[in-house]
Amino acid sequence: MLKRIALTLLFITTICISQTGAAIEMKPGEFIALCYHAVPLEPAPGDSYSISQKRFVEQMEYLRTHGYNPVSFSDIVQAREGKKPLPDKPVLLTFDDGYISYYNFVVPVLEELGYPSVLAVVGNFVGYEPKDMPEPIMTWDQIREVRSRKLVEVVSHTYDFHKAVQYTPQGNVGPAVNILAYDPEKKSYETAGEYTKRMGKDFLTQKNVFKKELGVAPEVVVWPFGKYNHVSLDVAEKNGIPFTFTLEEGYAHIDRLDQVNRILIENKPMKDFIGELTNPDGEKETVRAVQVDLDLILDPDSQEQTDENLGKLIDRLVEMKVNTVILQAFADPDGDGNIESVYFQNNVLPVRADIFGWAAHQIMIRDMAVYAWMPTLSIVLPDKERARKLRVQEMHDGETRPGTSWYRRLSPFSGEVASLVRALYEDLASHSQISGVLFQDDAYLTDYEDFHPDAVRQYDKRFGKGVVSAGMDEDSALARDWARFKTEALIDFTESLANRVKKYRPNALFARNLYATVLEDSQSELWFAQNYELFLNKYDYVVVMAYPQMEEARSPSKWLKNLVAKAKTVPQGQEKTIFKIQTYNWRKEAWIEDGELLKELRAILFSGGKHLAYYPDNVYEDRPAMNTIKLEMSTKTYPFTP
Repeated sequence: MLKRIALTLLFITTICISQTGAAIEMKPGEFIALCYHAVPLEPAPGDSYSISQKRFVEQMEYLRTHGYNPVSFSDIVQAREGKKPLPDKPVLLTFDDGYISYYNFVVPVLEELGYPSVLAVVGNFVGYEPKDMPEPIMTWDQIREVRSRKLVEVVSHTYDFHKAVQYTPQGNVGPAVNILAYDPEKKSYETAGEYTKRMGKDFLTQKNVFKKELGVAPEVVVWPFGKYNHVSLDVAEKNGIPFTFTLEEGYAHIDRLDQVNRILIENKPMKDFIGELTNPDGEKETVRAVQVDLDLILDPDSQEQTDENLGKLIDRLVEMKVNTVILQAFADPDGDGNIESVYFQNNVLPVRADIFGWAAHQIMIRDMAVYAWMPTLSIVLPDKERARKLRVQEMHDGETRPGTSWYRRLSPFSGEVASLVRALYEDLASHSQISGVLFQDDAYLTDYEDFHPDAVRQYDKRFGKGVVSAGMDEDSALARDWARFKTEALIDFTESLANRVKKYRPNALFARNLYATVLEDSQSELWFAQNYELFLNKYDYVVVMAYPQMEEARSPSKWLKNLVAKAKTVPQGQEKTIFKIQTYNWRKEAWIEDGELLKELRAILFSGGKHLAYYPDNVYEDRPAMNTIKLEMSTKTYPFTP
């Protein structure tokens, strides 16, 4: 009976479907992987991950009539091994969780079409059906039955990781696979070793269940919720699982079978399905960001008041319709930029209050990306003597001394410094679900810096000559050589920090603050060891500190227009530059007048600036005035075009 219904739907759809889609070009080795869940007769209200049986058949028929060729995962592995090529427009159909509709509806439809599919099974779901599921889960007998058919491949969806675990003291929960758990009874975090052991135990349990029920060990794992990290990838490989499936956008490729991109199919109209096939990467979102001081949110005496303060901020951000929040992860109540403590659990600096992961979570669930705003070098270590030895060194009149800049920075050339700061960044990533990191503007070195012994040794090793003095002629080759050496060293240093973040947040993006002077005058690389073009090539975004009042520009709007114009002359400048304006005049200790601020925002937009941010924000004083700037800062309305 069920098979007849499926065939009837297929026949009706074949007659009626008329949608067309744009032609697509796939490179050799690329394929499309689609991720389905339940396929009931009709999804329940609010169920966005199930699609109706009619819609499913429409989608399959669209594939058939538009030249797509569903393949098995075995076909893909053989293509990687060079045993046989993939057909044109190959598609891999995958089904997560093991819902009963796969057994009684999906498989009959796919068999009639001759389409292979992959079934991902959660070991702990079978026989112990969890609550709040859209429909029942298949039994092992049913799983064995479909697996006996040549078009079905059964893979692992983990044994018991398709769930959330608490990961903050405040009670936030996240995917079990990619976050260190917090134990509210012990009031302690899981260690990295315990986390790895927990994951290994799950893989071993699932392996034993598969051997018992199906007679084979799994070779593929589908990450629950699409979440994974490099630790989980390592654990999978050590447990004999070389292939894993994610939910990252874009085409998959036979050379990246350890992280197969999949398109999540949701309960949406056919035009959205067609759009996913023809443009799987989607459109890169325009950034509208607010940089937020967590110092202003924290009430040191009351978590309840801190919670209320954060709620006010989130209400403001949601009403403004920004899509990105650059959230302070360090404590700086004095505002001097020298960081003695942070807002997350770590093994390097004291914790002023463990609130960053919680605050980031509360913002993230409102569909805003959260970037951690982090120091790179201006870190004040508790051990003063150790800090003094590791400081950036200046040279004056042939003698060196610890740096005297307002940022008391550590030397990026010191291996000891690199080890400490990398550990700090790794702790940040393991305890929060951030979308990215903004590197603080403390990542600079003046022409009088860095003469730390480790820096001089590295320079000598690379160039075979010593640095003569800090007072060298700016037009000399030596000065340019010295500046570029430091610029590249700072880039390498931040990249090493990014790699530690990616250990737990593999999809994190990275932005680097840049002084506007560097964009205006290429000679300024000598003074700051920063370079706009190099930054564009090395980071996902460059955040230009477009602060006309700080730069004492006579005409702020004109100055901003010139800044945008310069960015547009550089490859990737328009696409990767975020123009961050100041809303407070630190020289005059006063908020910038709302009308002037609006003029500045519009000057950037009218000139062709694509991405906007501002700093600072004060939710208690409505600064800047939300009703004045929210049209320009909204991601929902773009009233201005270049």
